[in-house]
Amino acid sequence: MTRILIVEDRDALREMLKDFLSERYYVFDSVSAEEGEKNLIHYPDIVLCDLKLPGISGLDFIDIVKEKCPESEVIIMTAFGDIPTAVKAMKKGAFDFIPKPLDLNLLSVLIKKAEKSISMKRIIGKENAEFQIIGESSVFKNTLSIALKYAAANVPVLISGESGSGKEVVAKYIHLNSDRKENLFVPINSAAIPASLFESELFGYSKGSFTGAVTSKKGLIEIAEGGTVFFDEIGDLPLNLQPKILRLIENGEYQRIGGEEFLKADVRFLFATNKNLKQLVEEKKFNEGLYRRISTFTVNIPPLRERVEDIPALAEYFLKKAGATGKLLDTALKSESVENLKRLKWAGNVRELKNLMEKWVILEKVVFDNSFETEGDIIAVELSPDKTFKDINYEFERKIFEFYLKKHKGNKLALAKDLNMNYKTLLNKLARLGL
Repeated sequence: MTRILIVEDRDALREMLKDFLSERYYVFDSVSAEEGEKNLIHYPDIVLCDLKLPGISGLDFIDIVKEKCPESEVIIMTAFGDIPTAVKAMKKGAFDFIPKPLDLNLLSVLIKKAEKSISMKRIIGKENAEFQIIGESSVFKNTLSIALKYAAANVPVLISGESGSGKEVVAKYIHLNSDRKENLFVPINSAAIPASLFESELFGYSKGSFTGAVTSKKGLIEIAEGGTVFFDEIGDLPLNLQPKILRLIENGEYQRIGGEEFLKADVRFLFATNKNLKQLVEEKKFNEGLYRRISTFTVNIPPLRERVEDIPALAEYFLKKAGATGKLLDTALKSESVENLKRLKWAGNVRELKNLMEKWVILEKVVFDNSFETEGDIIAVELSPDKTFKDINYEFERKIFEFYLKKHKGNKLALAKDLNMNYKTLLNKLARLGL
């Protein structure tokens, strides 16, 4: 259950908030920032704090919360005349503010947004803790060396490479080696968001800016404040938005849809593409100014076929991550299997290798789509003078159908299609074999 700390010196308002929130959340309260600091031992998810407090102000309390509970979100309550101060509070790290007298419906919306932000932080934090980048080849080490130099500088970086080569992994490597590593890494797939929704998703919108905009909404840029925004497939970014992205990079300025003011963003920008942006510029399909701005610092990721020395370590990592153990792992990492892996073309790069390793784990065998086979694919039948030909044939046939049943996870209709058998004939066959 979400934990909410209320810091409010007015008894009536504090009690009203407790009654309203206690039905859905675990709530504890304090009459001052000093008392609220003691309650931080409970590590609240959300701190609902008055701006003006006796003693330590709500503005200064934000610093205390961010130091002791960096994952917590602070929502400031303020009188209408103090809104400029509330804006300062957001610049110091407050999640949002709500004017008095309080609109409880708006408060509920803000709390839900704060919960979503916390959830995202925790997912990113878990991913960061589990993050690994694998590669010992000289060509890949050189790539990482360049990326590491750029990580220390707060400059936009363009990461180029074929599809599946690991552009997002290198982007995260840059983020985790920068001074922004404790903040969010927000990936944005430029090709996946519909053009009509892209601007609102990116910049957010103001209340009343269009039908249905009953409240204001933060965009991904605002959510990523202090962190890193990674634009994947930047070559697919809608052309009409590209000048706005250029302005955002150069001046750190953007506008919410329907907003009148320019907002300031403190974020680091990384970009990735598998397209030839220079050619797109010549074809008038990509903004020349944006291209020149993001292409100064470039990291080129080599395709997997140019770093085959990394295949054994990558294969082992993906196998273990997919749950491979014992005999399968031993067979998969035998020199014969590894050499066969190195001989493949890897048009899909690291992603293709990952998919193949997952397939091996699902099938519980080492198999290559190009007909390479290993001893893991052999169906063995024990021969014995005591066994008749009928016994041996029955055992062999049963093992074959066991294998195909496992391949199709017990789906007999899929099995019939795979073997080009009549479905009823298959059912009779399986019944005869005791399957």
